[in-house]
Amino acid sequence: MFHLSLIDRYMLRRVCWPLAAAIVIGMAALLLERLIRLLDLFANRGGPLTLILKMLGNLVPHYLAIAIPAAFFVGILFATLRLSNDSELDVMRASGLSLRRLAAPMLVMAVVLTVASAIILGFLQPYTRYAYRALVYLVTETSWNSAIERGAFFSGFGGKTILIGDIADGGRTLKRVFIQETDENGNNIALSAQTGELTNDPATFSLTLILRDGVRVDSKPDGTAGKASTFGESKLPLEVVAPEPFRTARKESELSLWELVRAHVEEWPGLGKDDVVAELNYRIVRTLTVLFLPFLAIPMGLTSRRQPTSIRIVVGIAILIVYYQALQFGQNMAENGRMSSFVGLWVPFLVFALGSVYLFYVANSRLNQDPFGMVFGGIDDSWKWLRAQWLTLFGRRRPA
Repeated sequence: MFHLSLIDRYMLRRVCWPLAAAIVIGMAALLLERLIRLLDLFANRGGPLTLILKMLGNLVPHYLAIAIPAAFFVGILFATLRLSNDSELDVMRASGLSLRRLAAPMLVMAVVLTVASAIILGFLQPYTRYAYRALVYLVTETSWNSAIERGAFFSGFGGKTILIGDIADGGRTLKRVFIQETDENGNNIALSAQTGELTNDPATFSLTLILRDGVRVDSKPDGTAGKASTFGESKLPLEVVAPEPFRTARKESELSLWELVRAHVEEWPGLGKDDVVAELNYRIVRTLTVLFLPFLAIPMGLTSRRQPTSIRIVVGIAILIVYYQALQFGQNMAENGRMSSFVGLWVPFLVFALGSVYLFYVANSRLNQDPFGMVFGGIDDSWKWLRAQWLTLFGRRRPA
């Protein structure tokens, strides 16, 4: 039976709190940014609030795959910085505990998060990505905006033929409206109005067209027995235009990990070989990256009280951003056939993984060894020099 020692529980507690906080803050920021964009989309096209929640729910796996590695790295880095600044790490290592022993619980956590990332990237994210795109298609195609066109006849709203003279406010305000339809008895109904306003039911996609200052003409199928009347305001329910079914063929980014393997072996039609290979290797590389994050975060967190800690967090996040951007660039180059997946994806991964392991080895081999000390010391000295030059040039010009 696996048993956690006191030092293991202490190290996990120091990492878990910043890890959880980083995941919550990161997910909240990412989902809030997407929510603003979705609200803008629905403001122009209409739709129920429940559909927005479904779309956000389908985005959770996508953003989790981004937030988990970043939060794990920041959590370990922040915990190591705290232990170093409080001199706890020096005491632990001086008492005989190696850095490798102290990192053991973090490596176990890395294995667990790697499995979680594999499940998210390999299975949850592809299906929810397809579901999200299907909902976006539903919103954009099942809408008034996708059907109307200024100065042209169109039909599809319950058998009504509509002509709009002018459109404003994203399709909500209409001018010079003409509508022709046939009722259940076969009689012809023609409506014309100076202005119109489109409203939608917040619970469904049903639309209502409010016509103002118009004329209604009722007549028999043969055009006889016509009757005309005027109205100040008339509400006309509209049935939603039924869109074409969303595509059933899924792209390589919407396939699970096993489906990608099958698509590569069986050469599924409609999918490019380079695209499938690039997507498959991209997911594997991103999943394995989580395993090596502790080897980079721990050496980067070894500091002293004399050195600033904020610069290390900023540089660490910048390194992760550059690394993931390099993977994205390599995937795009591999999909276009300009570069092999090994060169575009596995070479950056090997550089990152082996470099992180080497830095951890250097930090573990000697007590009080900071692999990044020279780098951050140089950054700090450069900042102090620039600040001194700024004060020298502009400080003297201030009036006494």
